[in-house]
Amino acid sequence: MTAIRPQSPPAGPRSAGGDVTHTVSVTQSALLNPDPPAKKAKRARQHIPQTQPRLKMGLPAYSQLVLIGVAMGVSSLVYLRFFSGLGFLISTLTAAAVGVLIGAVAAIRRWSLLVTAGVGVLAFLLVAIFAVFRGTLNRGIPTGTTLQSLGTSVISGWVKMLSVNLPADPSGELEFTPALICFLGGIVAASLVLRTKYLLAPVLAPVLAFMIALPITAPRSVGGMIPVGVLLAVVLLVTLIRAGTSDPMARTINAKAVWGRFLFGLPVVVVAIAAGLAGMQFVPLADGDNRFDLRDVVEPPLNIDDLINPLATLKTQLRKPDADMFTVKLSGDTEGIDRIRTVALDTFDGAMWSSQDQFLLAGSTLPQDESLVNPRRVTLNVQVNGLQGQYLPQIGAPVSVKGAPRVGYSKDSGILATDQLPNGWNYELVTEVGRKTGLDKSVPYSVSNRYTQLPRDDPRMPDVILAKGTELAANVSEPYAKLMAIQKYMQGFPYSLDTRPGHSYDAISRLFGPNINEQVGYAEQFASAFAVLARTQGFPTRVAVGYLLNKDRRKGDTYEVKSGDAHAWAEVNLAGYGWVAFEPTDPKRHPANAPKPKDTETPADENRPEENSTASQPAEDPNLPRLGEGALTVLDWALFVLIGLGALAVLTPIAIAIEKFRRRRQRRSGSRAARIIGAWQQATDRLIEHGVPVTASATAQEVSEQAREKIGESGTGSLAVLAPIVTKAVFEPAEPDENIVEEAWQLESQLRRELRKARSPLLTVRAWLDPRPLYARWRDERRRRRAMDKLTRG
Repeated sequence: MTAIRPQSPPAGPRSAGGDVTHTVSVTQSALLNPDPPAKKAKRARQHIPQTQPRLKMGLPAYSQLVLIGVAMGVSSLVYLRFFSGLGFLISTLTAAAVGVLIGAVAAIRRWSLLVTAGVGVLAFLLVAIFAVFRGTLNRGIPTGTTLQSLGTSVISGWVKMLSVNLPADPSGELEFTPALICFLGGIVAASLVLRTKYLLAPVLAPVLAFMIALPITAPRSVGGMIPVGVLLAVVLLVTLIRAGTSDPMARTINAKAVWGRFLFGLPVVVVAIAAGLAGMQFVPLADGDNRFDLRDVVEPPLNIDDLINPLATLKTQLRKPDADMFTVKLSGDTEGIDRIRTVALDTFDGAMWSSQDQFLLAGSTLPQDESLVNPRRVTLNVQVNGLQGQYLPQIGAPVSVKGAPRVGYSKDSGILATDQLPNGWNYELVTEVGRKTGLDKSVPYSVSNRYTQLPRDDPRMPDVILAKGTELAANVSEPYAKLMAIQKYMQGFPYSLDTRPGHSYDAISRLFGPNINEQVGYAEQFASAFAVLARTQGFPTRVAVGYLLNKDRRKGDTYEVKSGDAHAWAEVNLAGYGWVAFEPTDPKRHPANAPKPKDTETPADENRPEENSTASQPAEDPNLPRLGEGALTVLDWALFVLIGLGALAVLTPIAIAIEKFRRRRQRRSGSRAARIIGAWQQATDRLIEHGVPVTASATAQEVSEQAREKIGESGTGSLAVLAPIVTKAVFEPAEPDENIVEEAWQLESQLRRELRKARSPLLTVRAWLDPRPLYARWRDERRRRRAMDKLTRG
């Protein structure tokens, strides 16, 4: 037998990551024993680490992912009536799409739960900043408000959703929770599509997201056939596709068999959808009324404390009639509007009237009063000057408000309030007012007994009050006529601010008593007496406190309201008309309407500037710098530098991750030998990230030994198996088999998992963003060129 002479490694440049050569022992064993026993080969194969193959997407998987994304988008349609606009769909649909994408990539690449969670957190932060809180960006750059809103929403985003009136204006803090639900649902649904074979597993996420939205949107949830029908159709289609495909990840499938199963099951899906919608329409489990509302158990963010009863301040304001309150400009159908309401008192305990309203934060759009039929719209432009208290001027049933910084709205009473000082506010209010025609034929309207209750035993209602109410209502039959009879009777009482204050049972009974000297009062007693008398006859009634519009202080469509215009009256809820005002005080006897002598103008009055005239405006100082003019200051340049550094800090890791992803895809292309070498290059990149020195002159075996010394046997077991495979691919003339290519990439994936287990999570995350593998090849090529130049030039 001819002796085999040992061969030296071939000279020449090597590729980055270490070129590999045949060793003498490998060559000799290959030539002396070309046909090794099968048992030895099988035993040797058993030492290869077992890895899970990367999933390959097929048509069934693609179709399921698309349908699951649609299902998550449909689940977000439940919020259509929660928000006043469609802007929230930008955040919810983006979150759902990104969630499905993250879940699919995690399943395909077999990411662990920790890696999936980390990538999911980073992805949702980007979605939250650029989609949810898009309104806080400054030319596409996050601001301090963005970060502050993000932190607030993480802690109390869901609470804010339960603390606003509906419909709410779309805003980042309100869109955060629906977007998070859609994002998490997308990740879970996509993962279940690709990682499980259970038929109904993927549809659990969109159905659960739909169910979570229902209690949040209870007062204004989107019911009906369309959202439920679409969600049911998508869910059943996903189930049908999964049932018709034994392996949802299969790339080569029997198309004829799959289409046959699909077409056979499609009529079943149609019948199931029709049956479900029919059952929902004709045999509902619940009618949807009186749904449980989480807002009833969540403390409202606006705390409106009435330290002083509004009725008790009436006499004080009338005694000092010249204090400025507000100005109001009316536009629209303003016929018959002669008063502005600030507060409505709905509860009477026998001693005083009070309000039990619960105020929730309101956006620009307010919930409409559905009891109004063919109302007319009126617009108020209010400028608050010296108005005291927390209630805001209004009329009718408000439907929108603009310009008020922070407003609370009670959907039960239609009252606006704030927990701030409203002085200086200038807001626009659009409201609906009941029509005037047919009012004499109207009937009472009440959804509860809240506005008809009166204490009868504790304290005991005086018999004279009940008797007077029965007497006034007995002479007429129509409900509206009964109310007019009470109003006419109350207007017959003398008006005097010198009477004793109060509006209790005792104060009212004095009006109806035998002592003529006590049958006198002012708006406080008259409004309370009308409301009590109306309630004894079953009318839903409340006491309203506000201001009359004095025609003597009218300029065009604008009224100037002063403290002397303060007034109280009663309001009755009539079907189709809303809260209708009744005037128990004789208008001719009210101080604001009493005739006054014409004042003689003085020179001082003539020279007094108008409130909105240019003479009352402060003069402009010409020495003050104008905004937007002049050169940039040092602070401006410092801000630009900080923004640039921040953008660099954010974009650099993203660019590194994108480049690594591009290189990985590139290395998986080409010939089979090139793909094996690409797997080795990927493996050496991972070693460089973990601090293993890899040079162009090192062989595969040397790289494997260095990695074992640096990291340990547990973190580099697959590298020892990958080294001879890449050596054979480099030097063997024949192309390797496809299964060898798959094995090489499986070993590369196994190496990444081994490194994650051997190193801490912090080091693993740092390795993802390590830029050293990107310039390692360039550095070695530069060193090689310098060495070659030195050798050739001497």
